[in-house]
Amino acid sequence: MNSALYKVLVIEDEVPARDLLRKFLEDWPQFEVGGIARTGSQAIDLLKKEKFDLMFLDINLPEKTGLQVLEEIGENLPVLVFTTAYREHTLKAFEVGACDYLLKPYTKERFSACMERALHHLQLKSISNSRPSGEPDPVFVFRDGGLIHRVLYADLYYLTANGKRSVLHTKDGDYETAKLLGDLEKELPKTDFLRIHRKHMVNRNLVSAAKSQAGGAYTIYLKDEDETNLPVGREFVDGVKGLFGK
Repeated sequence: MNSALYKVLVIEDEVPARDLLRKFLEDWPQFEVGGIARTGSQAIDLLKKEKFDLMFLDINLPEKTGLQVLEEIGENLPVLVFTTAYREHTLKAFEVGACDYLLKPYTKERFSACMERALHHLQLKSISNSRPSGEPDPVFVFRDGGLIHRVLYADLYYLTANGKRSVLHTKDGDYETAKLLGDLEKELPKTDFLRIHRKHMVNRNLVSAAKSQAGGAYTIYLKDEDETNLPVGREFVDGVKGLFGK
């Protein structure tokens, strides 16, 4: 009995690369190769006819490039992983929403890390699709230097003002972006994030406790790896109390 949950499309013109992908995928029973395309045109035909959950897309393909495939298909794409031997397409890959970029030749360990990320994106996509129409996608996109990053709301722990920039503290590390904290407050959904201080904003779902201090001040505690604690500005105390039904 087939126990696969996700259908995979492999778009790759080189036989060794296709064989390696299929071999590595054998360790992931949740995934099943449901289609193989050797050219960009074949990929477009398959994507128009069938539904896939995840696709591995080479960029340099016969007939049409991988980027041309994406342009022609447009929206409602599967979760996307680029596979290529060229680094220069990295930024473009993330601009079009790829969850990962496998640079050939890649190891089994690197492939496993990619699959963990793809699985996470598939699970979040399922959550997003179950939300009422009009609610935001639970992924935040921002620039840090020359790179564009995509961070899941669940992995964005808190944000800190740093002059005219802001620092995003995430599961995978800290990033700095050229946006004011006030602008980020407008972009991020209030259902998931709360301003607690002129210098801090937190993920509501990670607040584990709040402690009152002398003079009516508060400190909140997050259930992240560092057990972060942050001060609460006086004008934000009521919002924090609201997290605890007070």
